[in-house]
Amino acid sequence: MTRISNPGAPAASASAGTLPPDVCRWGATDIAARIRDGAISSVEVTQAFHARIDAVNPRLNAIVHADRERALQMAREADALRARAPQEMGCLHGVPVTIKLNVDVAGEATTNGVPAFADRIAPADSAVVANLRRAGAVILGRTNVPPFSFRWFTENPLHGRTLNPWRTEITSGGSSGGAAVAAASGMCALAHGTDIAGSIRYPAYVNGVVGLRPTPGRVPACHPTTTTRFLGLQLFSAQGVLARGVRDVELGLRAMAAEGASDPTWISAPLDFPDDGAPVRVACVDEIPDTRLAPEVKAALSQAARSLEAAGYRVERVVPPGIDEALEIWLAVVMNEVRMGMLSAVEAMQDASILSSVRSMAACAPAPELHAYATALARRDVLRREWNEFFERYPLLLMPTSCRAPMPWGEDLQGPEKMRELLADQSPLIAVAALSLPGLHVPTGLQAGLPSGVQLVAASFRERRLLEAARIIERDAEPFPDAAMNRA
Repeated sequence: MTRISNPGAPAASASAGTLPPDVCRWGATDIAARIRDGAISSVEVTQAFHARIDAVNPRLNAIVHADRERALQMAREADALRARAPQEMGCLHGVPVTIKLNVDVAGEATTNGVPAFADRIAPADSAVVANLRRAGAVILGRTNVPPFSFRWFTENPLHGRTLNPWRTEITSGGSSGGAAVAAASGMCALAHGTDIAGSIRYPAYVNGVVGLRPTPGRVPACHPTTTTRFLGLQLFSAQGVLARGVRDVELGLRAMAAEGASDPTWISAPLDFPDDGAPVRVACVDEIPDTRLAPEVKAALSQAARSLEAAGYRVERVVPPGIDEALEIWLAVVMNEVRMGMLSAVEAMQDASILSSVRSMAACAPAPELHAYATALARRDVLRREWNEFFERYPLLLMPTSCRAPMPWGEDLQGPEKMRELLADQSPLIAVAALSLPGLHVPTGLQAGLPSGVQLVAASFRERRLLEAARIIERDAEPFPDAAMNRA
């Protein structure tokens, strides 16, 4: 399943001292700081992560392509730059990261989990990868996805299944399942992901890591192997970051959002606002229309609410407008576009799992017609105005990431009726995407031996408000991220 070039590449000489044995447990922020001050070298760190990948990836199958010599060369160049011109180092200088398999890395196949794309070699980097390179990151490898990055379950006929390090019968999430598992199990310091319906936040939830879906347009999304993007993809999809800690996610965001003129949807918006860390009114969403919240989910919300209240936030039980309507809008837009393009490719692929999942989801959507598509977009505009007014009263939302505990494998393969239940359970994820909002999953601890956590949501381009609140929840949460590494 995993393709790794040069697995036995000879060790390169390191300029720094003895590398601590637990470096793969460090976050990206600490690694960057230690490389910057000369305590460790990028080559040493890269080799340590290669060893970690050798130890755990054969079982988990999160990283499905890695060119080790290329990564070591990037690390050598990072160390040489530090020696020659340290003032030119970026914020991720020498830090090992992974890239999701659905965006372009120059010279590598952007397979997106589809056998027909096995030889689709990217002629150049996508804009987000170019930003990571400019920040000095070392690309360790590519993380696994479901076919077309379109399930909450990461498995495909080209690269196989990615396992959850906590419990193998539970999904690793999707579509950024490989990214979340790589971060959780210490195979990278930072992982790139994408999110159109929860594809960063849900894998973060089930694997126990932090996952940020920025506002669409914050991070550039264009890449050379994709020439056409339907409107739903432009409006709903976001490039983001996963890591084991909040401060590392913020560091990754700053690197990914740096430039993006090649993407017409990219917006050079400020990241920092004076009141980012100010305690504000919080709407605690512990009721979802026509959907039952699992006890584990309510417990996580209560825990997070207590943490925020202790820090001066005013938490009130409030339901924002139209979460259920936002789900219907998402279905009407995205599934109409799927029928126009992706569905024929799914059918040609002849993989029973992805075909069953997509057909069941399509059965939950309105009939494929222009009127339904245009009406959904018009309704979205009205609902976005209502949410903007809601954010004036409640600048921060504390809500479920998912309405249920992490799912077993194959929950989306049981027909349209079960799919409708699944979509309702995931409506907090989908609503945020349908309204083009930023969302952040932050872990709160373990419930029945599985990760639990909450989602924070704010107005467009207020990611820092999410991150500052998440620091408070993270500070009070049960310290468990290393447990996933131990289990792996």
